[in-house]
Amino acid sequence: MASTRLRASAAAAVLLLATAACGWSPEQQPPTAVGPAEEDTPAPPDETTRSEESPGQASPDEESPAGESPDQESPAEETPTTGPAAPGRTGGPSPSASPSPDSAAPTPESGTPSETAAEYMDALAATDDPDRMRAGWLLTPEGSTADAFLTHRISVVQARVDEGRPLSAAEVRPTAQGFELCDPGDKDAEPPQERQCAHFTGFESEGDRIEGFLVDGVDPGPGLFGAGDGSAASEGVHAALVSAYHAQDLEATVEVGTVHAVDIDLLGAVYVGPDGEEHDVASAAGRYELEPGATTRAAFRVADAEPGGVLRIGGCREECSAMVELEVPVG
Repeated sequence: MASTRLRASAAAAVLLLATAACGWSPEQQPPTAVGPAEEDTPAPPDETTRSEESPGQASPDEESPAGESPDQESPAEETPTTGPAAPGRTGGPSPSASPSPDSAAPTPESGTPSETAAEYMDALAATDDPDRMRAGWLLTPEGSTADAFLTHRISVVQARVDEGRPLSAAEVRPTAQGFELCDPGDKDAEPPQERQCAHFTGFESEGDRIEGFLVDGVDPGPGLFGAGDGSAASEGVHAALVSAYHAQDLEATVEVGTVHAVDIDLLGAVYVGPDGEEHDVASAAGRYELEPGATTRAAFRVADAEPGGVLRIGGCREECSAMVELEVPVG
């Protein structure tokens, strides 16, 4: 099992690099999820919520990598959404708006988009601190492209943290049209992974929040997929899709929880595309050995694959008393 983790750790760093690639594919309908969970299966984690992400706040003393540190008034607390579309989104401070020249009351359009965009990019770049990244949720409307992009990136970073090999911070700098974001790469990978950069331009806002943008000139929205009904259960182990992102490759992040002690063969996972073709995962990250009641975030990258298929994840309960076979719909 140790050798498997070493192989996965070395390959896992390339997961973040695909978030800056272009070439999105239109969304396809996923296949029907596998059968109902067994009676001893733990309740599936509510991956449509943000409470599972252990909400954290950005440190007020940390400076944006973009070199901007906008002054803001004390943010006002907003009321959490409680409807079924966002059952667990936690309330919190939102960026403040400057007063309108014609009125003492702030208006939704009075914030400076460039400052809000810089704060959002700061959150994307904080790949060494998932809690700082989560603070970026306050800068996006829930369900927007900017929200989904950040959520997926956080989930990939969390998988590395769960594995015990957190990433270094990315670098962001302003450009004439927007921002350049460069992932740190991984010198420990074999072969070493060089850093890769992407340009973020065309920022669109909804009120004082970032709604969307272009990555290297392409809208990432069509390539982003939420959790939906992507879940599966086997031998007391439950897996639920958290996010998926399709550019040149397909990335998927999954929350895995277990009733019993279990070994999960993350790097041995296989993706079966909508055409029935099988693809070995190119890289994976997450915890491989789970104690009873434990969970892990797992991230997978599949080269040259289309969404709309099924991710097969295997495992073995303690002393291989039973085999775990999970099939998680993706996209």
